[in-house]
Order: sequence, then structure tokens, then C-alpha cells
Amino acid sequence: MQILRSFLLIFWCWQVGGAIANTEAILIDEHRTYPIAGYLEVFNDSTARLGFGEILSEPIIRNFKSIPGFFNEGFGSQVIWFRFQVIQNHPFNSGTYLALGPPMLDYVTVYVQTGNDPSNPDAYQEFRLGDHIPAIDSLRLQPDFVAPLNLLKDSKRWVYLRLKTSSNLSLYGSIEPGYSLLKSSNHTIMLQMIMLSVYLLTASISLLLYIRIRQRLFGFYGIFLLFLFSNRLSATGILPLVFPSFAHRISDFMVYQSACGACIFLNLFGFTLFQAVLSQRQRRLFYLLLAVASLTFVSTPFLPVAVIFCTIFIIGICLFSLMIWLSFECLQKKISGSLYYCMAFSMILIGPAMELLRLTGKLPITMVISNLVQLVTFGNIMLLTLGLADKLRIDHKNALLAERNAKQNAQEMAAEMTLELRQKQQMLEDTLERQVRFVSMVTHEYRTPLAVIRINLDLLSKKKHDPDGVLSFAVNKMKRATARLMELLEVNLDKARFAKDDFKLRLENVGVSGLAEEAIGQAKEFWPWSQLAFSIRHDVDMIISADRRLLKTALLNLLDNAIKYSPEGSAVEVNVCRLGTEAVINVCDQGVGIPPEERERVFEKYYRIPGNDNILGSGMGLYLVKKIVAEHHGTVTIQSNGTGTTLTVRLPVVTDS
Repeated sequence: MQILRSFLLIFWCWQVGGAIANTEAILIDEHRTYPIAGYLEVFNDSTARLGFGEILSEPIIRNFKSIPGFFNEGFGSQVIWFRFQVIQNHPFNSGTYLALGPPMLDYVTVYVQTGNDPSNPDAYQEFRLGDHIPAIDSLRLQPDFVAPLNLLKDSKRWVYLRLKTSSNLSLYGSIEPGYSLLKSSNHTIMLQMIMLSVYLLTASISLLLYIRIRQRLFGFYGIFLLFLFSNRLSATGILPLVFPSFAHRISDFMVYQSACGACIFLNLFGFTLFQAVLSQRQRRLFYLLLAVASLTFVSTPFLPVAVIFCTIFIIGICLFSLMIWLSFECLQKKISGSLYYCMAFSMILIGPAMELLRLTGKLPITMVISNLVQLVTFGNIMLLTLGLADKLRIDHKNALLAERNAKQNAQEMAAEMTLELRQKQQMLEDTLERQVRFVSMVTHEYRTPLAVIRINLDLLSKKKHDPDGVLSFAVNKMKRATARLMELLEVNLDKARFAKDDFKLRLENVGVSGLAEEAIGQAKEFWPWSQLAFSIRHDVDMIISADRRLLKTALLNLLDNAIKYSPEGSAVEVNVCRLGTEAVINVCDQGVGIPPEERERVFEKYYRIPGNDNILGSGMGLYLVKKIVAEHHGTVTIQSNGTGTTLTVRLPVVTDS
């Protein structure tokens, strides 16, 4: 309430008292705040060399001119002197103080008359203030610059002010009782700290969101708020209260650099926010403003303050105008958060426009106008944050909807693929069933004529008239050929049955070496051009419990693969040994090898390694081998080094014989 009361009082002084200069003394006769607007007399020291004693001389005194309201002359480098009279008729136990602003004034020297002769410099007490003076030396305990008046009751006293600053040549002030000044300063500090905390908290949340969801929009917004926090911390006079020992060294740098940095990242924020609706011309304008702001940021230490401020405010007005236009376009297209953006940028455009008028001396200086930019900026931040929150909510809702649709589509695709796989599986099973029936039929049909052939061969073999043995030799050769044909039919029938897992083991004690030799002998008859070598590392044959017919089929499949995938004329080696309680059969070829990623897949049903289409096969051979060996409680492994492959079969040994 005290702050609001002070704002209204100062605003009234600007409207009424500021319009007419009052050369009378400020009469302090009750507990309230007394603005010095309308009581100031001003002298422009263009040489910037006059001392206080020279100012008190008669020729200079006559050159002081009364001004209405507070002082505001835009940018300049000259020294300005002020004076006013004050009479205190009411005693204050807490003392009377002069509070001056704005907080960015470089050097302010206050001379308060304590003696009786107003023309004698020794009759004045000097107070050196300003944001270039260490806060410790000036005993600065509040954002404004404060000097004690130490007035005597019913006495008229002069107060002189010397202003030298590189920023805006403006001055406002008031006379307040000590307790009132302390109370209003505490309220001001608390309000400023709340606003600064909001900036910092919002920036932290935005940066955390950027880290979490990796959206550059929140990263640019967070860095923009950090620069804005740095600018407001110094421009509002809070920095000397936080770092009293060195704030005077960095205050100007923080204000100018932070303002340029805020322009840069606000530009990036706006470009990212409205990227979907930007035209080519608008993109170029964003690039131009970004280039000017970046160049100003780099050149800040070398540019005059007036150039920096005017550049920043012109960039701000252009940038906000562009984003207001884009906000209206988004609003027409019903993009989420557009209303908040439109209100935010429309509101904040008022602040830079009025501040630019104030800095150029076109608008009177008051505490209300001085703090208007901060108040408008605070409202802008709140609206932008609401807009981003609404955008985040819509994006999250859309993401959930997209995820739900993706899951639904995935489930539908999975169901379709499952149905398709089932249909293909059924087709394969039907095909396999037809194949089994066909092979069974062919085998059955061939068995009868082959049996007739075998019977007649047996009759022929009993003929006694064969003096030279030619008939016996031919008959025996035909018997072996018939036996091979019968066995070949049985093997193909077994393969068809194995593919359907439709077989039962007929276990018996089988010698591993004998079984291997039998399989190799039969393989030589099937593939007479092959070069097969057999070796055994154990003198006594190992006995296993196995189905001889099935296990021989597995070995023939291994030999078939080794011969098919080996270069012509290369040897295939088969060796048998015993390792512990297992009989080990190794089939080694000199082929191209099997890639590591394919070594497990070759045991899958119907799977063939890509690139081997020129070699006949159905993809059933190694599948049947693994299936048969597994039924005998054994294992099959592959070793391949790129120049050959070794398939190893391990089977449990029953007894030695």
C-alpha cells in the first residue's frame, strides 16, 4: 500500500505540480513523502569543470533555471547542477532523508546546508553517491541513493546536487522521514527480489525442460530469462546490496551486455516459436535483427551508451512488432498458446516504446515510468510462461495420442502379421503333408517292382550254369544297385517324416566307428566323385544307444552339406574320437565357411544362407541333423574360420566294447 501510495503521489506531482515550476521552499510539516518535482532549479555546466565554490558564486546562482516536474534530458555527457530549498517545521525522531533515482546514475554528489551562510562552501555537508561509488563507502542500504538532510526546525536550508552520468540524464527524488524511507525501501527490495526470483525460477524450469525433452524453444527461453535476470539485478539497484564491495565495477557491464544477450536469445526464441508460419521475408528480418544484436553485444565495451541503448530499444521494438504480427497469424490458424503470445508481446511493446521516449527526453521521468518497463516485462514473462505451458500441455497430449495410435497400429500390424504367418504356416504344413503323402505313395509304388526285381535276382543267382562267373558278377551288381535305390527311397521318406517331427526312435547299441564307416561307404556310392577321408583316434569302438537308421541319416546329411559347399576336388575329412563320456564325430570341409551371424540360423527349418541360390537344397539338412542329435541327447556345434567349416556331433557313450 505504501508503494502504491508513493506512485500515485508522484504521478500526481507529474500531472499537477510538474506542469508549473515552484520556486518556493519545500515545506515539511507532517508525516508524508515530499517529491522534489516542481521545486528544482537547474544549471548546465557544459565545461564540467566548475567546483562547488564557483557554483555558489553570484553569477552562477543567477543562471539556475526553474523546471517543472523532475529532470529528464535524454543522453548527454555534461554535468548538471540542481538546487532546491527545504524548510522543516515538524520534528522527526527518525530524521529526514533525501532519496534520489534512478538507480543507474554514475555519480551524484549531494551538498546539504548545515551552516547559516548559504554562499559559503564550508557551510555544506557533502555526500558522494552513485552506482560507480562503492556501496560500502556511500553506506548504500537501499536501491535508491539516500543522503541524510539533518535539518533544523523552522530553518530554511539549500540542497545542491551535482549529476554526472554516462547513461540517461534524468533525476527524480523525494524527501521522506527515516521510518517511512526504511519501510518503503524494505517493500521495494522485497518486491524486486520476488520479481527477480520469478525470473530465475522460470529460467531454471525452462532449462530443465530443455535438458529433459530437448526442445530448443525452452533452452532459448531459459537463457533469455537468465540475461533478463542479470539486467534487472543491476538496473534496479539490487546488485550493490548483494555485492557491495565490487558491484560498482560490473554494474554497467551487466546492464548493457545482459540487455544485448536478452535481445539475441529473444530473437532465437521468437524464430523457433513461429518457425511454422514464417515467410522468407520474415526469416530475413529475424536474421538481420539477430546480426545487429550480436554485433552490438560484441561491441558494447567500445560503443557510447546512447548508441547501445538506442540500438537495443530499436531492435526490441522491431522484434516485438514482428512477433505481434506472427502471433496474430498463429491466432488465426488456431495454434496452441497464440492468444498468450499475442497478449504478451502486445503488452511488452508498451514498455520499450515509453522507455525509448524517456531515454531520449521526450517523456517526463517519474518512479512510475521508471519502473514501468520492469512491471510490463514481468507481465510479459508470466504470459509467455503460460503460453509455453499450454504448448507443452498440447504437445504432451498429442504425443500421448500419437503413442496410443502407434500402439494401436502396431497391434493391428502384429495381428495382421500373425494371421499371415499362421496362413503361411498352414500352407507349409499342407505342402509338407502333400509331400509326405507323395513320397509315401512313390515309395510304396516302387517297393513292389523292386521286390520283384530282387526276387528274380535271387533266382538268377541260384543258377548253377555260370562257368565264367559273368552272370554272378552282374547279378550281385544289380542287387547292390537295388539295395541303394531302396535305401535312398527310405531316406527320402524319413526326411519327409522328420520335417513333421513324426518319428519314433528304435534304440539299439550302435558302434560309432562302424556307423561312420557305413555312412562314408554309402556316401561314396551316392557321390562317387567325392574325396572322403576317415580316421579314428581310439582303438576300441565306442558304443552308443541310438537309432541306427536315423543317426546314419544325420551323418549322410552332414556329408551331403560338406560335399555340396566344398570346391571341386577338395577333400572332406571325418574323424571320430572320445572325450570323457562323449563320442565326438567331426566332419571337416574346405569350403567358403559360415559367417558368425549365420551359424545359429543354419539350424532353422527351411533357412538357407543368402548367396547360395546356385546350390540345390531345401534348408532341411542341418535342421534334421540337430533334431536327430538332440533326440539322442547330443549336441551339434559349428566352427568356421572363413576357409573351411567343421561340424562337431557329440553323443553320450553307453559302454566300451
